[in-house]
Amino acid sequence: MEIHRLSEGSTWNWPLLGSVVVLNVCVPSLVLAYGVFLVNSLDLGVPLWLGLSTPAIFIFSYSLTQCWCRDAADSWGGPVGYRVMASLGLLLVVTSLLLCAFLPYHLQPYIYGVLGGCGSSLISAQVDAVVFETYDTRLALVRGICFGAQAVGQSIFPHIITAFMNCYGYPFSFIVLSGVMLQTLPAILFLKIDESIKRPVPLSRYTDKTYAIFNNEVMKGYTNELQLHDLNKKCWKSPQDDNVHREELLDDVQYDNDVNVTITPPPSPEEKRRNIFGVEILPEIPEESEDSDESDADDASTNANKSKKQFSNALKRLSTLGDSFDEYITKQIRRDSQTDRDSESREYTEVEVTYDTVSPVTDIQREKIFNSFSFRCQSAYASFKRRMRMPSYRVYRLKRRLLFMMYSINDTFVKPLSRSLSCWRFYPALLLCFSKLSLTAITLVLLPVIASQVKPKISSTEANFMFSLHGFTWMCILLSTPWLAQTPKRNFKYVTLIGLLISTVACFVLSIATNHDLFSIGCVVGGLGYGALTSCWETAVQDFVGLRKWPKFHSALETLSGTLLFVFWVGLSFVVDQDGGVQYAMFIQSSILAGITLVWVILAAVSLYFTKVRSLRFGRRWKF
Repeated sequence: MEIHRLSEGSTWNWPLLGSVVVLNVCVPSLVLAYGVFLVNSLDLGVPLWLGLSTPAIFIFSYSLTQCWCRDAADSWGGPVGYRVMASLGLLLVVTSLLLCAFLPYHLQPYIYGVLGGCGSSLISAQVDAVVFETYDTRLALVRGICFGAQAVGQSIFPHIITAFMNCYGYPFSFIVLSGVMLQTLPAILFLKIDESIKRPVPLSRYTDKTYAIFNNEVMKGYTNELQLHDLNKKCWKSPQDDNVHREELLDDVQYDNDVNVTITPPPSPEEKRRNIFGVEILPEIPEESEDSDESDADDASTNANKSKKQFSNALKRLSTLGDSFDEYITKQIRRDSQTDRDSESREYTEVEVTYDTVSPVTDIQREKIFNSFSFRCQSAYASFKRRMRMPSYRVYRLKRRLLFMMYSINDTFVKPLSRSLSCWRFYPALLLCFSKLSLTAITLVLLPVIASQVKPKISSTEANFMFSLHGFTWMCILLSTPWLAQTPKRNFKYVTLIGLLISTVACFVLSIATNHDLFSIGCVVGGLGYGALTSCWETAVQDFVGLRKWPKFHSALETLSGTLLFVFWVGLSFVVDQDGGVQYAMFIQSSILAGITLVWVILAAVSLYFTKVRSLRFGRRWKF
């Protein structure tokens, strides 16, 4: 990005922003609106624990592959790279939906979860990379727009999926939904970065630091900044012709006399010498005289005599070599004919040739020798020994690939995990990330199931309306994104804490919801808490662990939070199929959220004490 463009702010790039909004509306709805599929699968006799495993497997595979896809997005980038990898992710998503239409019901969670999670991870990694490279000055606002697009998708996709199921049935609704997802391909084709706009400084994806920019064209007049030199102008052969110290005057600098001013370079070390008293001594210039001309002529004559002697010596050596060649030809001596019959190191003894009695070997005799059993055994043993000592290139490539895979796993999982577990700040951050994932994969998915068990039973249309109400309240919280973008990052943990409190209350209300009113209150309150938590948890964790440690923690945080969610689903699978198991599962969810909320209340209170209360002095105002 140019300097003037950076100071004025980057452009919005409306086609790219529209494509990002479309992708955030469609792709996350595979998890956010999966509750509609779950309710219809229960009517077909699918166990609840099996249907609930689909979003857990989806998020688990998404969390395992997201760290790899994010790290590789920069190397995949370029004019075509982002679009190709996002198209590959869309192909995995569409394939998973098509396979669910033809496979049995007990295989659908694995196909939908694994392929859909990997495809969504590929798409989201490319979208995040393009958004970061394009909207670096408005990153918080664009992320708020993306979350708003997800809320829109959660509001409209339950109605769309219900209409598909009423028209085409449960299996064929997956085919129609795959066609809807395929319509996002034109939006993927806009995922590209403007190569004409270059960012002059390297920035980390999770930092907001800016560095000084050095540019000779920006400096006008006199300055004490270090100017950059073009090494193409440097003469590496002779220091006297070095142009690195010459400065080109700017075109817009005007002088009164309109004369081109040149700055002479300082003398090189060869030109400047000093005596013991510190006085500079100029290099000595030899004087030309008649004696010097005579000495040059003598040197030329001596050089000519030397060349003649060398030529005569070369002729003598050539004549000697010619005589020795004639002697070898007349004697007809061959050293390779002198064989040592007693040598045991000889490998093959089938053919013995002596120059005393030379007998021609016909093709038939040679074929018999090479087809003999002993020759075959010896050749097989020699080839086996050669393969054992010198393996083929395929084996070498296989070893290199295995070694690369081991190093990649170590850098992606083992090393970040060992570093993260040694820091106590990682554990509260892990609990916060797990709370966000559990609300997505458990609470949102179980909302239509709870609506079907409320007395009197809520219809599917009204349940979808409640789903849309949850997304609408989520969007209402996201309207405060411009205010949050101007808020200091140290205050994001307070907003996150409020979201945790509201989500905990909503889960408690849903766990005791037995009528329409309590269910409606739970949906509205749950949307408010979910919106506050999703929009602020990442920034709160980033500020809590520190900007320098955040890139090391991020991959381990995603991996372990997805693993914890999978373990939590395994525990819930023993509960949800019992009588009143759905409300009991929501009670367990609300209890876990209450514990996480208590941890972050303590952290927020300690932070508030050290930053505000302890630093108060008499006569000072309390500033947040």
